[in-house]
Amino acid sequence: MPLPFPYCRRRATERPEEFCVKPLVHAVVGCGRVAPNHVDGFSALPDAELRWACDRDRARAEALAREYGLPHVTSDVRVVLADPLVDSVSIAVDHAQHYELAAAALRAGKHVLVEKPLAMTAEEGEALTALAERTGRVLSVVSQHRYDPVVAAVREWIADGLLGRLVSGTVSLQCGRDDGYYADSYWRGTFAGEGGSALVNQGYHALDVTRWLTGGLTVVGAAAGHTAPRGGMETEDTLAAVLRGPQGALVTYQVTVASSITWRTRIELVGTEGSVLFDLDHPGTLHVAEGGDALRAAARDVGAQVAPAPAGIGYYGISHRRQIADFAAAVRDGHPMTADGAAGLGTLRLLREMYRAARSEGAAPGGSTAAPGPRVAATAAAATAPGG
Repeated sequence: MPLPFPYCRRRATERPEEFCVKPLVHAVVGCGRVAPNHVDGFSALPDAELRWACDRDRARAEALAREYGLPHVTSDVRVVLADPLVDSVSIAVDHAQHYELAAAALRAGKHVLVEKPLAMTAEEGEALTALAERTGRVLSVVSQHRYDPVVAAVREWIADGLLGRLVSGTVSLQCGRDDGYYADSYWRGTFAGEGGSALVNQGYHALDVTRWLTGGLTVVGAAAGHTAPRGGMETEDTLAAVLRGPQGALVTYQVTVASSITWRTRIELVGTEGSVLFDLDHPGTLHVAEGGDALRAAARDVGAQVAPAPAGIGYYGISHRRQIADFAAAVRDGHPMTADGAAGLGTLRLLREMYRAARSEGAAPGGSTAAPGPRVAATAAAATAPGG
């Protein structure tokens, strides 16, 4: 249970018993591709203050701070964690540093919002969730699409029985990443820095949402391909799997980063009483809802719940704002988050099992225990890196 968030007494008023909520003071660690979404989300809160931009590349941190008005910049994460005014941090760095930086932040008494995945291994993820519990701090893994209006609606329909018993599902993501995306990065496309590629990075959210909607998934089989590698990547560019839900539903899952299409997701769930087809793009769209009258009426009510895309990359969507609002509220009142550390740990365990199945199948070019590629540099304890 998170510790109570402090309140502050208002300046002299006629009613001295009035109190105000202390602003949540936040720092962004890692100023790469997704950092603007974190800045946007905290900027949208009425009672939050952005204080630090931190990145191993100080120029990158300065650019983010200059564009969005953050008052302090550093390339040393230890400076951020030593700041007593900082209540919480976003960690948006290379996957290999998630565990070390999240653990350091929790030990420093900070609440942590970490980009996916929670860590590189399930053991690291378990250690982080246990540490958050011991320190009484909120730990949340970015799973913003759980907060998409369409996804939330589908989850409610499943809970209300409008789809009946789930029997099958089809999940796909095709996206394109060019040579520069990998060649210009010291960590992307490497086992040591990324822990995989197509599944753990681009395909994570489609897997996470499907696991959440179905109530959990186990691995029947998987295969990974190094079919059209970009920019010297040593990790998989394509992965396919067959998964099973808790009531026996079979789900096929496929992801590739070798498409000519920049980004397109599709999730189809088929039940005995109804079927839905939707995406996680921006705006998230419900394409099909077929079934009984109650399902059709509920689908009409979803409507076009669309907000303009925030600053940053458009297909990241708008729901960082919703998750960040949930994070800030959890810091204040201790309620369980939709995307807490335990949720991130569950998805981490599933994707690591998918990688193990793919290695057993023999199609994968390697695994998370492979030696670091030549582009992975040693990182000092104070270093941070842009996320991606």
